[in-house]
Amino acid sequence: MKRFIKAGLVVALASAGLAQAATELVIATVNNGHMIEMQKLTPIFEKANPDIKLKWVTLEEGTLRQRVTTDIATKGGQFDVMTIGLYEA
Repeated sequence: MKRFIKAGLVVALASAGLAQAATELVIATVNNGHMIEMQKLTPIFEKANPDIKLKWVTLEEGTLRQRVTTDIATKGGQFDVMTIGLYEA
């Protein structure tokens, strides 16, 4: 399971890095155990990609869904990457 989460994080962040010129990626995530485990991989990712820094925004699921919906509707762009659960990104 940890290998799956690590692989998913690397793929998602690498993809976002290609699309973004910014050196900081803002990642919105739901507050649960699996997503907290993903955050623990930050030092590994940042060491392999020293020009990219990760900023995690951890929210309860309902709050996160509301903020993401509003952000998309208003084209706010406050998040570079977001996760709600294991299979949504």
